[in-house]
Amino acid sequence: MIYVMFGIYVILASSGLLLFKAGSTSGLMLQLNSLGFHVSINWLSLVGIVCYLGSFLLWLYIVSQTKLTWAMPLSVGLINTVIYIASAIFFKEPIGVMQVIGVFLVAAGVTLISVQK
Repeated sequence: MIYVMFGIYVILASSGLLLFKAGSTSGLMLQLNSLGFHVSINWLSLVGIVCYLGSFLLWLYIVSQTKLTWAMPLSVGLINTVIYIASAIFFKEPIGVMQVIGVFLVAAGVTLISVQK
């Protein structure tokens, strides 16, 4: 069950960041004026924030149920890899040879971390 929750967490955190980025490229506006703080936000960014908030709440549950030495490196490795690949696909961000090697090294590290004693 915790693996399913972890998978949902990775999907929510990754999609939250990607959606926020997609929405912010088309007009995220934050202003501070004499009348107070004004926020104008694209609906994609708002969906991204909601996904990321959901991932944070799920993360709190995961941390309470697992070893932090397992959950933290695994989550960072998986989320960074998913975001890196998705950013290249959806935002046309460049990928170099060294970055591809890094993704494979992260995948190898994630595999080693997930192996139970």
